[in-house]
This record gives sequence, C-alpha cells and structure tokens, in this order.
Amino acid sequence: MKFILKLWSIGFVFFCYACEKDVSITPTSDFNGTVYIEGLLSPGESPSIFVSSSVPFMDKKVKPQEVFARGAAVSITNRGAAEMLVADSVFDKFRCRWVPFYQGNRIAEFGERYDLTVVYAGKTYTASTTISQPKPVINEISYVGEFFDVYGGHDGVKVIMTDAPGPGDHYRFQMNRKIDRTVAHAHVLDVITENCTGTDEFWTYDIGRTVFSDEGNDGGRLDFLAEVSFEYSEGDSAWVHIQSLDKASAKFYQDLDDQLISILNPFVEPVFLKSSIEGGAVGVFGSMVLSDSVLFIYPTDNP
Repeated sequence: MKFILKLWSIGFVFFCYACEKDVSITPTSDFNGTVYIEGLLSPGESPSIFVSSSVPFMDKKVKPQEVFARGAAVSITNRGAAEMLVADSVFDKFRCRWVPFYQGNRIAEFGERYDLTVVYAGKTYTASTTISQPKPVINEISYVGEFFDVYGGHDGVKVIMTDAPGPGDHYRFQMNRKIDRTVAHAHVLDVITENCTGTDEFWTYDIGRTVFSDEGNDGGRLDFLAEVSFEYSEGDSAWVHIQSLDKASAKFYQDLDDQLISILNPFVEPVFLKSSIEGGAVGVFGSMVLSDSVLFIYPTDNP
C-alpha cells in the first residue's frame, strides 16, 4: 500500500507540471482596500508615519506614490498636546522612485508615551507606544564567510553585544552604507535597471529581517548573524547599528519574516500578521532605541 501511495504522489507531481491552461481573470470592481500603517519612533528623531491603502492582487498601480493614502489626517499626541503630521516624501535613489509618508516636527523623547491617530476614508485608526527600551551597546563586529538559516547558506556580519538586565528585550540589525549604481541588491531587486543617480553615491539603510530576543539569555552575551541585502566589495566600509524594539513591534516584524518563509516553503504553516493598530488597519506603530554606530570594514582577505 505504501508503495502505491508513493507512485501516486510522484505521478500527481508530474501531472501538475505537465498541465498548462490559460485562465482569464476579471478583477472585481467592489474591492475594499485595507489601510496599512507603519511607523517607529526613535529618541532624537522626528516621526515619519507611512500610510497606504491596499489594492487588488493584479492591480498595476503598486508603487509607493500610487498606494499612498493621500488626504489622511495623521496626528501624534504626547502629554495632551497633539501635532498634525504633513505629507512629505523622500526619493529612493536605488529604485528611482518617490516614497511618500506623513512627517512630524516634534522630536521623540525617551521615556515618553505617544498616541497615534489616523483618520482616512471615514474610518479612525489608533495606536500607542512608550519609548522605554534599553539602548544597545555593540561589543564586537566581524565578517562571517558562511552561515546557514531557513533560507539557505549566506555570508554576512556577526555582531556581539551584551543584553541589558531585564527580560523581554528584542533586537534587529541595521547597516548604513554608501553605494552607487554598480552595486546590486543581493536578491530579487538585482534586476532593477533604472539609473537616476549616474556615478553619484547615495546612502542605503539595510534592515535585518530577523528579530533577536534575550529569551533564555537575559543579561548574557548575544550573537547576531545578519545577511546584508546589498552586494559589497573587499574594503567597503559601513556603519552598523542594533535596534532595540518594543515587544509589539518585534512581534509584528517577526511574524512578517515568518510569513515570507511560509510563502517560500509550502510545507511551513501559514502565519497571520497581528496588527498593533486599533480600528482594522494592518501594520505597526511602535518605537526603537538605536545603538551608537560602529564602523565596519569588509576584510580584504575573504575566503
């Protein structure tokens, strides 16, 4: 019986690959998009809140400026004083496109609570965060020629730090580096051919997809292994940070990475994002405390 089941399974796989049929799909006109909100406050920085509306799966308008929630009323309240954020944008020099968001002027402070309110298309969304995470301190950075995770084998950067006493700390890798158009993205974005910068260099901010926790190792040594997104050459320099995230933000970004894994691997259980936004929006409003930057230079004797 087992032998027959195996043969049926193999035959089914070949059958699926052998069949090909064109299917015409007409998108529905009654699609109701979901609002997506994302923003992390950081001490010493003014707030930037990204607000967008989802579109049908086969919609051609998917660029940031096309899905931006224009006309939203976005405010952040601290100590009873509310600030209305204004629409702004930054030019993504790698993808050659504008990325709009809502920008505030008030500088976030450590130890303070902030309440976010977004009113868009007749609906109200709210969230809050308190910036109370300990500031990470990087002890050591080194290059790793090969390490393995669920995505396969990589080279990357190893960061060593000592966790602050007290459970419930969550961390994420960040690398700031100047590149030019000769540098490709290490994954799917290496097919981008736009050239809006010529030979000029520009800053990239490479955020690690994995969230690290001090669970089971409170106050101990933590080793982070991170694969960077942009290609590099021997002798390239970069500035490395560690982000300390609040619990809700850490959970959201970890779920986001787990969801990507489930999409790539059909044998992994699907993951549903748990939003920290009240009112039905998907996304996260939280806070992070950034470590001081540490200069890292890629070695010239890589294996």
